[in-house]
Amino acid sequence: MKKHAPIIIFAFNRLEPLKRCVASLQKNTETKDSDLFVFVDGVRPNIQGEQEKIKSVREYVKTITGFRSLHYAFAKENQGLGNSIIHGVSTVINQYGTAIIIEDDLVLAPNFLAFMNEGLQRYKDEQKIFSICGYSNKVKVPKDYTYDTYFCTRSSSWGWATWADRWNSVDWELKDFKSYHQKAKEFNRWGGSDCWKMLRNWHNGKNKSWAIRFCFTQFLQDKLSLFPIMSKVNNEGFDGEGTNCKRYSRFNFVFDTTGSKVFSYPIMIEQNPTITHSVLAYSSIFIRIWSRIMYLIS
Repeated sequence: MKKHAPIIIFAFNRLEPLKRCVASLQKNTETKDSDLFVFVDGVRPNIQGEQEKIKSVREYVKTITGFRSLHYAFAKENQGLGNSIIHGVSTVINQYGTAIIIEDDLVLAPNFLAFMNEGLQRYKDEQKIFSICGYSNKVKVPKDYTYDTYFCTRSSSWGWATWADRWNSVDWELKDFKSYHQKAKEFNRWGGSDCWKMLRNWHNGKNKSWAIRFCFTQFLQDKLSLFPIMSKVNNEGFDGEGTNCKRYSRFNFVFDTTGSKVFSYPIMIEQNPTITHSVLAYSSIFIRIWSRIMYLIS
């Protein structure tokens, strides 16, 4: 039997999205051989009705079945998503060596776990690869491109996986931040026009994003991530109820419903220029401005 990476779900106060997330995972045949860890954050101060919502989430988590084992941790106080993910992933990945990470508003394709586990196994010794990403935007694929996966910069945080050595290489405090200002334009060219602003906003306390720090480390190390042409993840977080997402999303995707567990990979670990251009277009200044307008009126 192949070794399957542990699965981590981060949940908070939304019961129904979590149920849909778990139900979609249970359609992956690999669940029976996978250990599941669920981290549920604590109540925020002065948020009416939140304690009851989180209580219902925690009661449900205790009943989850279909996995090789179930482990859960309930925070006594609100940690915020960034701190929760850093702590939770570090705890699990340093025990198992790998981890597949999911947030509670994601719906996974039936071949999601197959794709993630195969990617982790295939590229475990290839230091050029920083993460395996289950989500992919709809991208322009050249006619002569015969693979159903591709390499690109900027890891996606919507259903992803990595290895302990890559994860532990991240400096979460970014102690040398002053020296990084000279890399702002290069960082934006690497991962999209919003990259440096997100990182600067984190440094100034305007967001708590773990993902932009993870991606900045990937940028500094000049590493790539593996993506599927057809997304193995559907992000349902743009329903207006999420803490970090609202109703409108500029990201388009094609959700994989085929169930196929046969994946093809580029022979060389390098980016395809056409696909990379298509990916980065989602973070262009024009698209971001349009997205901001739609965000405000939606």
